[in-house]
Amino acid sequence: MGINLALVVLCCFLAARMIAAVSGELLAPEAAPPASLAAVAPTVDRSWEARQIIITRNPFNASTLAPKAALPDEDEEYAKTKLPLRLLGTAAHEEPSLSWAAVEDKESREHMVVKVGQRLKNRADVLRIERRRIVLQNGARREELALEDDGSSKARKPARRTARRRSRPRASRPAVNPRVQQLAENRFAVQSQDVDAVANNPAALFSQARILPKYEDGQMVGVQVNAIKAGSLFQQIGLQDGDTITEFNGIQVTGQQESTQVLQQLSSSQQFDVTVTGRDGQTRSLQYEIR
Repeated sequence: MGINLALVVLCCFLAARMIAAVSGELLAPEAAPPASLAAVAPTVDRSWEARQIIITRNPFNASTLAPKAALPDEDEEYAKTKLPLRLLGTAAHEEPSLSWAAVEDKESREHMVVKVGQRLKNRADVLRIERRRIVLQNGARREELALEDDGSSKARKPARRTARRRSRPRASRPAVNPRVQQLAENRFAVQSQDVDAVANNPAALFSQARILPKYEDGQMVGVQVNAIKAGSLFQQIGLQDGDTITEFNGIQVTGQQESTQVLQQLSSSQQFDVTVTGRDGQTRSLQYEIR
């Protein structure tokens, strides 16, 4: 239930994925050596002096420094994919298996959440998921599916797109329309069953706004929401274009440790205070009740 609430109230699904890797490392037990091997192991001089002699002799001419792991270059350019897909948002993680992205199929209007290794349109495999794009392996070549700049989709060939709308009606998209009740200027109530419904369709949530972590001087300072659609969930809960969510119940949203505290609060509370900084630099507090 905690992660579900994070999706609606704080859009913290970007940060929540980071916790899984850390928790896994902390909870995973160290493998114990087999008892039989421990019983017959010969006594060896493991003193530092004995090890230093071997290192100094270097009988195999080995390097004592481990090679640095090659990191993928996020600045490397690839050709834009021609597959009929649109990237709605990403949740990139240093552990590739924990990264995911929300993608829209332009032909079927289906929204889907994809992960590394998944095949799209039976043609391309998801190779990498980054902050603003996913890298695809399409046959022998690599391609990218990147986030569109705000308003870019509207600026491209408007006459042709308008004609297409008239000739072929679009299929209905998955609805994300919970019942939000405004109790006061900055105070809202959301039904718990509606929260669960939204959490089960995160890709559709991405289609309602641009949601990305915001960084200043290399440090995460919050989660920013842009390109909010009229009538969307984000508008209903009082968020505005350019708002950056910076605090949740007094906890700053800046990294893994803070995200853990946020999820602990989500699992035990039904009322939340969210601090946002607007595009004009002004801060305001939004209050939510889950009923």
